[in-house]
Amino acid sequence: MQRGSQLLPLADVQLITRYCGIEAPYWPSFLRHYSSLGVECLHVCVQTDADAKAVEASVMSTGFRCQLHRLPLALSPDQALKQLPLKALVHGAAYTLLVDGDEYVTPLRSDVGVAQLFALFPDVQQFFLPWLMTPFLDAGQPPRYGYWGHIGKPVVRSDCMAGIAFDHGFFVDETHANHRLGSAPAGVFGLAIAHYWARGFRECLLKTFHNRFNDAKSVDRFEALALIRAGELPIRLRLLAFLTLQQGFVPLPSWQEQWIDRGLEAQLLRQVLSEEEERRCRFCFDRYQQLLRAHLPQLPLYPAASLLTFAKLLPSLAQLEASRL
Repeated sequence: MQRGSQLLPLADVQLITRYCGIEAPYWPSFLRHYSSLGVECLHVCVQTDADAKAVEASVMSTGFRCQLHRLPLALSPDQALKQLPLKALVHGAAYTLLVDGDEYVTPLRSDVGVAQLFALFPDVQQFFLPWLMTPFLDAGQPPRYGYWGHIGKPVVRSDCMAGIAFDHGFFVDETHANHRLGSAPAGVFGLAIAHYWARGFRECLLKTFHNRFNDAKSVDRFEALALIRAGELPIRLRLLAFLTLQQGFVPLPSWQEQWIDRGLEAQLLRQVLSEEEERRCRFCFDRYQQLLRAHLPQLPLYPAASLLTFAKLLPSLAQLEASRL
């Protein structure tokens, strides 16, 4: 489908995404981006009443058809996502894309869309869109180039999706097609996902304190404030330092900073961290990044290893300081 003479790469694609309160400063940017690509239907997973009300208020004037899915609060977000009743979503659109709020589909060419790819490959049930890593630290300095990540996100024929295997893939109904051709990569056709792993230093701080995942990136989230006050960095901030040291080489579209509410971002951060604590944390972060640069040759080359692997490998600030003695 086209809007005027413009190809809409996500025409007839519905989104499955998640929302929690710390997404509020960035949510308008996410919605505008996907509307511009042709998405009309959203399925938003929430785990609290407050988040449900926030989503309802935010999409009222956008033109999206939005369906809220309240998932169990007792489960971590990745486990809760598996509870989504996908068979009830089949008729929302022909294709279904699974993305998080910091993942922006980015067509690297203007003449290919999702519907076209599925038409060209009738036996393919699921395409994988690779991550194009694009983290940045300061609002006024977004990256001009990204680099390929170690994984990506899936888009599937809606009538073939049998379940969510994990955050990065669907189970597909093997009765619909040749199983050997069930999934295929889409990056070779110029469809990628710009993964703004951090849309600034403060977003990474918010994710450090508020995420509810049980993985290596988040294992120290309950000690994060104590670590910062002691002059150390939580693991997620170490990962941000590592990711922003990687060399970008794939040109990126212009970042639309005007749709980010930095004032709200600051308000949310002040609920967990004072201005002085933030300044001290940024000082430690800058020092860590300076020392980590010299340490990079001792680490695997990204994306040969996953971020969960790097979360376990990255040294602390104290360890880097000691290695210089």
